[in-house]
This record gives sequence, structure tokens and C-alpha cells, in this order.
Amino acid sequence: MTQSTTRQTSKPGRRNRSTAVAAVAVLGVGFAISAWMNRGPETKVYEGPVAGYPLLVSSDGRSLTLSIGWGCEKRPEVVVRESANVVKVSLRHTVAPGFCDPGGYGQLTTHLDKPLGTRTLNDATGKPAVHFDERDLRRPAFLPENYYPYPAGEMVQLPGQAPLPTDTPAWAIGYTLGTGADVHGHLIVSQSLRNSTPPDGRAATVKGHPATITSSNPQGGPRSLTWSDGTYTFVVTTGGPPRLSDAELIRVAESLG
Repeated sequence: MTQSTTRQTSKPGRRNRSTAVAAVAVLGVGFAISAWMNRGPETKVYEGPVAGYPLLVSSDGRSLTLSIGWGCEKRPEVVVRESANVVKVSLRHTVAPGFCDPGGYGQLTTHLDKPLGTRTLNDATGKPAVHFDERDLRRPAFLPENYYPYPAGEMVQLPGQAPLPTDTPAWAIGYTLGTGADVHGHLIVSQSLRNSTPPDGRAATVKGHPATITSSNPQGGPRSLTWSDGTYTFVVTTGGPPRLSDAELIRVAESLG
């Protein structure tokens, strides 16, 4: 009925991409353990829930995208079952016998037969699937020179960056400095449906709201600008090198709309 597509990052790739696996490993560890326990003399195929992974519904309501990491199995597939009132989404896992597969990380997309509309989106367990509506996603009107969107299918994540929450609608969009095979410089904008107090850090202001600038590592880790507008919490993160200045982070934040 539907098929999933992804662009998987190669394992021997760039150091910063490899390190990013650790950041998303928390998301995939449950399925990796499950896949390992399901190993046997024959290939096993089973379906599991999508809970624990960020899920995006496209603006036209026709596509579902998951940001996931996986291990000890082949690339999972996003599976949907549609009815007049409900759309159920699950992950199909294929666990082959023998040694553990290296796994991967990326964004998996599947397409619906018709727009989601007013239908309920449920997990395979029958519970509502936490998801972010792309129509509510804020995008920057300003980007620093030579920054371009992440290629479709790539995981939007940086080493040292906190993973997106999965208990509330959340999503992230990313940009890289240049489009070559070995890019440097990253800009990630995340948005989650919650009103939270910015963490301790250098004080700043975004659109009249209090904000802070923090760094995960004083020796050169990602630096983030965090604020809330009362409904959403936003985080604009720069990673590299090179990294954007505080003034550039604030300019990107002010241009979100």
C-alpha cells in the first residue's frame, strides 16, 4: 500500500556524522535490544510502535516522516493502514540471523493514499501517535550566506545536542554550510509544543521574549539559543566549526515565521 524512503548516512563517513549516532542511540536502543533478542536461525519480521521517535505530518497531510536510529536489523519500514476514520502507523523490523547488522540513522518517509485530514493518527498500539504538524513549523526567513537545507532523509542532529522530546509534538529542521560531501558548519532549528523556561546561560532577547545562549562544551561544542513564546519552545543551534556568532543566532531566531 505504502512504501518508505530514506537516505542512510554511511558508517565510515565523516567524524561528526559518526559521532551523531551516539546522540540518537538513546532513541533506537529499545528497538536494537528487541531486535537482538528476536534473533534466531531464521529471519524474523515483526511490527513495533513508533512511540519514542519524532513524527512529522506534512503540510498537505499526505506524508509521514520519522527521525530514527536503528541497530541489529535491516533498515525499518514505516507502515500505515488507513480507514475512513483512523490511520495507524507502525515500524516493520526485519531481523536477520547471524551477526548484528551495523544499523543506521536517518529520516524515513511514507505516503498516505489520501490526506490525513480529520482522521485520527494512531500508533500500532492503538494509542494516539504524538506528531508535529508541518503547517505549524516556523522557518527562518534569514539564513547566513551559503547555508542550505539538509538533504532529504538525513538525520537533523549534532553531537552534544539534546534529542527532541517525544512526549509532545516536536520537530527540527537543519541547514549546512555548503552542500559538499564533507560539509562544515551546521544550523539546526528545533520547535516543541511546550512552554518552558530557558536554561541558565547568557541572557538574550528574541521577539521580546527572554532567551539564553548556552554551550554544551566550553571547548567547542554546539552553542544554542533557547526561548519560548508561551506556546512553543524554540532552540537555534550552531555547530561546526565554523560556528555562527551570537548575533547571527539571534538574527535567525528573530526571522522565524
